[in-house]
Amino acid sequence: MTSLRPYQENGKQEIRRAMASGKRNVLLQASCGAGKTIISADIVKSAIEKGSKVLFLVNRRDLVKQTVDKYTQYGLGEYLGVIMAGEQSALDRQVQIASIQTYGRRLNFEEPEFNAWFHKANLVIYDECHSCNAKTYKKIIDLYKEKAYIIGLSATPMRGDGSGLGEVFDTIIECIPTKELIEMGHLVPMVYYAPSKPDLERLRIIAGDYDKKQLSERVNKPKLIGDIYDNWARLAYDRQTIIFATDVKHSKYIRDYFRAKGVSIEHIDAHTSDEEREEFYRNFENGDIQVMTNVGIATEGSDLPYVSAIVIARPTKVLGKWLQMAGRGARPAPGKKDCILLDHAGCIDEHGYIEDPICWTLDGKSPAAKKVKKKDKKEPKPFTCEMCKHVFAARKTCPQCGFEVGDYGKKVKDIQADLEEVGPSTKKEKYTAADKRRWWQMFEYERRRLGKSESWLKAQYRSKFGVWPNGVSQLGPIEPDQTVLGWLKYQRIKWAKSKQREAVAA
Repeated sequence: MTSLRPYQENGKQEIRRAMASGKRNVLLQASCGAGKTIISADIVKSAIEKGSKVLFLVNRRDLVKQTVDKYTQYGLGEYLGVIMAGEQSALDRQVQIASIQTYGRRLNFEEPEFNAWFHKANLVIYDECHSCNAKTYKKIIDLYKEKAYIIGLSATPMRGDGSGLGEVFDTIIECIPTKELIEMGHLVPMVYYAPSKPDLERLRIIAGDYDKKQLSERVNKPKLIGDIYDNWARLAYDRQTIIFATDVKHSKYIRDYFRAKGVSIEHIDAHTSDEEREEFYRNFENGDIQVMTNVGIATEGSDLPYVSAIVIARPTKVLGKWLQMAGRGARPAPGKKDCILLDHAGCIDEHGYIEDPICWTLDGKSPAAKKVKKKDKKEPKPFTCEMCKHVFAARKTCPQCGFEVGDYGKKVKDIQADLEEVGPSTKKEKYTAADKRRWWQMFEYERRRLGKSESWLKAQYRSKFGVWPNGVSQLGPIEPDQTVLGWLKYQRIKWAKSKQREAVAA
């Protein structure tokens, strides 16, 4: 059984202190990947030891099974029952993991005490509780509000329509911010790119977000979908990838476009059967399927640590939706160093980075999440590199391709699309003989990895230092650092742009 990390233990103790002070309905906010389910499992373990009954509410079938698996791994399997259509029930078990939809249909809300399905819980845990103001969900919560303790779990405790969660919860406890999880190594760093943005002018806003029908018409265009593929192929072609689409039509269009390019890709949505979904996840995890394009499936609660690239093709005005989508790629896995995020929806410009500090509140009709403003230091706005479209802040040189952006924060004027005309600063750097040997060895590593020729290796050296290599051919390869990888990436972009120019001229 896994022991809690210090911040998880602290979150659990904060819940206990809040309840001891008279707060019966407590919301625990913890970033995607912080381990909310593990925290709840430890709380449930204590409740079982005290003889209490527990109801765990989940809003999707796959999350019911995921919770059962995690609780079983935590040593609670013999206490678990499941309330979900198509699953055998064990209503005498102390802990019931329930699909909200199934539980709501089977309850008699007028006289629940006389209903065999009603679980007389002392503790109710509501996963992804930001949906708790929906009609059916709220009716279930209201049955327990005066009789049991309620714990809500959410990475993004806000609703898109602006209504707060204070109608259900008395207090909110913030467990740990995303930035700290990354610094501790519990999440991987995100590498941001913003290659394109659809026209979002004059779109209707309904319930706090873009009108789906109008949005679909704006994003479901061949040029935009071609741009999604081109940038994915340039930056994340060798990574397990999730694409977030606007609607089913958009998602299937993306799937068909990628398939035509030879990519192993599948689409899933709410209508995908349980059997198809289980088979898909098996094939996705083992690499038989490389790319998932989906509509509203791989957001809340999905645990897919092997994914290392996220494509956002679904614009949203809702901060919580953005954080849920982007956070799917941040979980660590063996050999995983980072996650590439390709924003084709303007979300970075709209909401900032996922590691930006946020002050969450339970207020209704006011912004449920407010960006923290530092009085002593103004946060720099995201800057998009004109060359590779990497998004970064507070640097004069792009950390990915080495392009010199000039004075940070000022608009870079007269930058042309052709990398032959506009490239990194021509100011020469001084390199020692040792520096040149290291670059040669790192070039050699990449040559072998990519299967390139000796001529390629010599050409890279000459392009970098302006002279042909001499006295280095006997040196063996060493793994390249980010500076060398960034320089090589810049050369690839430069070459591709030159070919585009030739094609136009022809």
